[in-house]
Amino acid sequence: MDFDVNEEQAMLRDLVARFGADHYDPVKRLAYLREPRGFTAASWTMMAETGLLAFALPVEAGGFGGSDTDIITVMEAFGRFVGVEPLLASILLGAGAVNAAATEAQKEALLPGIVAGTQFAALALFEHQSRFGLAHPATRAEPDGGAFRISGAKQMVLGGGFADHVIVLARGGADGAPGLYLVDGSAPGIVRRDYRMVDGMAASDIDFAAVPAQAMTGGQEALDRVLAQARLGICAELLGLMETMFHQTLDYLKMRKQFGQPLGSFQVLQHRMADCYARLELSRSQLYRAAGAEGEEAGARRAAISAAKAYISESAMHVGEEAVQLHGGIGVTDELLVGQAFKRVVALANLLGDAEAEIDSYVALTA
Repeated sequence: MDFDVNEEQAMLRDLVARFGADHYDPVKRLAYLREPRGFTAASWTMMAETGLLAFALPVEAGGFGGSDTDIITVMEAFGRFVGVEPLLASILLGAGAVNAAATEAQKEALLPGIVAGTQFAALALFEHQSRFGLAHPATRAEPDGGAFRISGAKQMVLGGGFADHVIVLARGGADGAPGLYLVDGSAPGIVRRDYRMVDGMAASDIDFAAVPAQAMTGGQEALDRVLAQARLGICAELLGLMETMFHQTLDYLKMRKQFGQPLGSFQVLQHRMADCYARLELSRSQLYRAAGAEGEEAGARRAAISAAKAYISESAMHVGEEAVQLHGGIGVTDELLVGQAFKRVVALANLLGDAEAEIDSYVALTA
């Protein structure tokens, strides 16, 4: 198999890597997280001006292509410097839902602003009683003339606190089938409770009280495509995080001395690092396998992505735990990028479904 990216994808990867090299270190990253939105407006504007915010959209929507290879190329490079910008929340989930499910008029109104970095979209899916299940949302969309009104509550909406547009999964229509509805983030009847997740990223619980909404044409199939791409992006970012934690730990073991010898000279630690390296490379193979399923039948592709996320999530947690332990007490602090990266791993490994939920999904899709 050919695992090389094309020239455009290589340029995109190098652009992300250069952005990280120029703007990130452990101290700067913590300063970015302390901003009200968890990132700086200047960095987001810079990413928009260089075209990075268009990586996940097809050419006809003003993007760079939006293939699975494009997504994993950008998100792996983004994970290597533990980026804080909301690529997952606003681009893969928010803009992805608009592109997959919105009407042409809605796309024309929303996508240019999102790609330009002047507007943000958030996808509101999960509810307290449903955990990772999305088939039976309690949130309702009641007809109101030619539009709808949304009532219900959503939890852990990534980027929900600063979203200009919220795409809500709700039950509506005569048959009560789940669908996606577009809500203006400034509409009356919206109550947000903003907080930070374990990795410092911004999220919100949002209540909707008869909030005006527009129906979006895409149904369950469109939502499945969006979530498959988001899971793939999570896998790629986890791989980038694993690489950073592994190499920083390897450098530390070569430098730190105990009993007059580098820690890396002790065979038991060499074995543990070899195990981490094997998990890293096997995770890379799982990621490439999932991205390579893009042309397959939808169920087979989703199964490959669920399998990849289950394996990569568990492997990233293992590598992170080893990295923290081998660094000693300082490994759990925010002074080291290892500690910051591990917190991001904890958040991503459980996002959209933990390893157990992904395995259940894989079994159901391949039964």
